[in-house]
Amino acid sequence: MNQAIQFIDRFKFNVQSQQLTFFAQVSGLMVKCVIDTQSLALADQQAAKAHFEAVRFDYEDIAEQLIEDEEYNSAGEIVVAVLN
Repeated sequence: MNQAIQFIDRFKFNVQSQQLTFFAQVSGLMVKCVIDTQSLALADQQAAKAHFEAVRFDYEDIAEQLIEDEEYNSAGEIVVAVLN
């Protein structure tokens, strides 16, 4: 694990957009990591949390690699592909 990248124990879920967001701190700066979960059709915050917690470390590994590769979108976010 890259010590300059730390994942914060926090996430948000927007039911309408089906967008799950978790956060990384990269050299002191907060970076949004975004997952489009429309294909999972998560019903609420509780379902989103259960999904995220089940594969959290996989999402963090993918996000860490994308951050190291500087794969930021135009809004400065990291977009992570949804895991089933």
